[in-house]
Amino acid sequence: MIENVQTSVPDLVGRIDSIERETEAIYLRLGRVFQAVKAAVDASAHDADLSIQRVLHEHRGGHSAEAARRRSEGFIEDASRFFDKASQSEESFLRGVEESIGSLSRLDDVISRIKADSEEMEIISLNAMTVALKSGAAGRAFSVITDELKRLSGRTIRHADNLSMAGSSLLERLEALKATLVDLSAAQSTFFDAARVALERGFVALDHEVDDTAEALRRLSAEASSVRGPIMTIMQEVQLQDIIRQSLDHVRLSLLASGADGQSERASTPEAALAPVDLDEEQAFLGEITRLSSSLLDDVSAQVRASLERFRAGMDGVNAVMSSVEMARFAMVAERGGKRDTVDYSKKAEAYLVAKTRAIAESTTLWDNVRILDERFREMHSILARFRSIVTASRIETARNRALAIVSTTVTGMMDLTESLSANVVSAGEVTRSFSRALSRGMSEYLSGGTDTMAALRAEVAGLQVEFDRICQSRQNLWQAESDFRPFSDKFSEAVGEATGSVDRIAALAVELEDMRDSLASYAASMAGDGEVQTTSSIHSERLTSIVDRFTIFAHKQTAARIARLETGEEAVVVESGDVTLF
Repeated sequence: MIENVQTSVPDLVGRIDSIERETEAIYLRLGRVFQAVKAAVDASAHDADLSIQRVLHEHRGGHSAEAARRRSEGFIEDASRFFDKASQSEESFLRGVEESIGSLSRLDDVISRIKADSEEMEIISLNAMTVALKSGAAGRAFSVITDELKRLSGRTIRHADNLSMAGSSLLERLEALKATLVDLSAAQSTFFDAARVALERGFVALDHEVDDTAEALRRLSAEASSVRGPIMTIMQEVQLQDIIRQSLDHVRLSLLASGADGQSERASTPEAALAPVDLDEEQAFLGEITRLSSSLLDDVSAQVRASLERFRAGMDGVNAVMSSVEMARFAMVAERGGKRDTVDYSKKAEAYLVAKTRAIAESTTLWDNVRILDERFREMHSILARFRSIVTASRIETARNRALAIVSTTVTGMMDLTESLSANVVSAGEVTRSFSRALSRGMSEYLSGGTDTMAALRAEVAGLQVEFDRICQSRQNLWQAESDFRPFSDKFSEAVGEATGSVDRIAALAVELEDMRDSLASYAASMAGDGEVQTTSSIHSERLTSIVDRFTIFAHKQTAARIARLETGEEAVVVESGDVTLF
């Protein structure tokens, strides 16, 4: 059996060398990977701080929260003053329109009296013409006068009708303007009240959202940083590679010492010449070495298994932190994405501007109609002056021609009607002037610079819209900052994936160690079963005894180092194989 063992030594040594190289590669790779993971965590924490500072800077323009609050309050106050002034102008003009309606409503009655006097004047002029015609040649001159009176009366009647229609139309336009101004006032109140409340709430809410976002990013960053705990635990496990390497190296050297090559090396040394080793001692030494090597590999494989569990627990801890942080980030982004401003302020603003434009247009048309009415009343004055001239001519003609004495009463009636017409026209003028005064109080101011007024309104409304857009954009920026925030970079995830693959390879390594252990245990058991080796008492060579003793001491020290490491969590004491062997 000893020959079989010695023949198998090179293969066993080769397998151990392969396992040692693979072990070192795996653990060193894990060391590099988790150094990269730790660096990625630090970088993520730095990126989180930058994201937080960017969020605060974009909203507050580099100023403090108090300065940003004062700016928003100042903007709202300025806008309030502007729209309050506009509202006062609308109210003042509306009062003037209401007074104008009251004044103009009296005009219709005066125009009705003018029309009645004109119709009666027409009847009188017809009667006077009939009498004049009956007077023969003496009445011919008078008939010319009465014909003119009839024509003037007809003009007055038509003019009165036109005035009546113009007054009614003007009254309708005033009523329509009043309704437009009421609607305008309501539109402005609805628009600006909603805008002011929305701005106030928007600025406050945005400020809270900025602070909430910054705090949420800090929490995510802090939670992500907690991954350092399991990472440090994993990195401590990397230290086990030294113990594994030392143990495998010791087994390799021991097997070499027990093999044929090792025997020839001992025989070639002066020490070997002074202390020859017989076959029985060689067999006993080989049996003990294979048993001790199997025992040491059993301990190593057990450590690797335990290390594997701790690696996996650490990886589970890393993955748990990553999953928790990502879920929290997803919930944060989803909550922000669900917050949308559903009020369309541009529509409300446009409704207000349309109402204002309509009020200015109606006011302009109304003012033109007022001027037309005033011109028609001036025409009535010229007709009235013509009436007076004709009536005066009538008096002269009747006084000069006695044959016309019969129409003197008619002439007196014409004079009375002329006075009545004059009084009514004067009264109508007073009504018109009263109406004009009431309307002009606010009309001239309301219409003067109408283009500039609309431009100022549009500029102010645009300024409000800019603020709404800024709030919306800030919210979008918050959402984008939260969406873009990555507590764990792609490099971090790649490193964790690579580490997972390396950890899985450790399981295969443990199986290989256990196969080696079983092979050595099988050799030791076979030799014990064949009676080739019973105990170490047959080993008389001090050299071989020292090798066995030092092998045992090494195993005990490695076990003690491992236990101390597990109990204290400190780095293991390195026990170099050369310190306890002769190889």
